[in-house]
Amino acid sequence: MKKLLLIIAAFSFIHLGAEAQQERKARERMTPEKVAEKMTERMTKELDLSEEQKKEVYALQLENATKRAEEMKAQWEKMKANQEAQQEKLEAILTPEQKALWEAKKAELREKRKQPREGKKNFERNDSVQQKKSRR
Repeated sequence: MKKLLLIIAAFSFIHLGAEAQQERKARERMTPEKVAEKMTERMTKELDLSEEQKKEVYALQLENATKRAEEMKAQWEKMKANQEAQQEKLEAILTPEQKALWEAKKAELREKRKQPREGKKNFERNDSVQQKKSRR
């Protein structure tokens, strides 16, 4: 009986995890207003807020969500500037032939990332890896 419950629990967690991943992919970026609205709705539902409290909570949530969005944007810009600086330094180090090869590799990786992942392809790749291992 314990084993059966354990198996059911394991399948439930696996199923919920898969659904959560699909949900994350489908989810679009929310504006600070939408974040504040959702948080206020949630808190109203869970805490039975009055109309006055709703307004105050919404204002607070909007302020925080706007601040977080600005911080994330600043962080993104900082990372992009660092990446560009590193690229410039790298180009100064590499020969023209190495630069061309590096750019080709980067383009190849970009194309690979654009392609949807399919379980069958991963399975075939893993299968070929296992075949190589068994040949040794």
